Amino acid sequence: MSPEQYKPDQFKNDLKRVLSLIRTGQRYLEDGKVVELSALESRISALCEQARTLAPEQRKAVAPLLASLIEELGQFESQMQQEYSDIQRQLRGISNTAQATNAYAQAARTK
Repeated sequence: MSPEQYKPDQFKNDLKRVLSLIRTGQRYLEDGKVVELSALESRISALCEQARTLAPEQRKAVAPLLASLIEELGQFESQMQQEYSDIQRQLRGISNTAQATNAYAQAARTK
């Protein structure tokens, strides 16, 4: 296989791996697990560098996969924002509960 043929194929494989990482991250979020984003970030960065080196006709061939990447990242971002909002609400609830508990405890001590 010539380098011109190999490079887009390798790019497609790398892109599919990144899409798989995103989907794994989405499942982790759904399961309430911690998602480590540094590996995803570095792989996406490397992928962007690779994309810049592709010839115009090669870019056309991988454009649908890049569109999938953008869509998946958008969904992942929305999911992370929702999770963040849920955590903030939970923390506010804990804070309110702690404040109420402290107020009741102080009221009991002053009686």
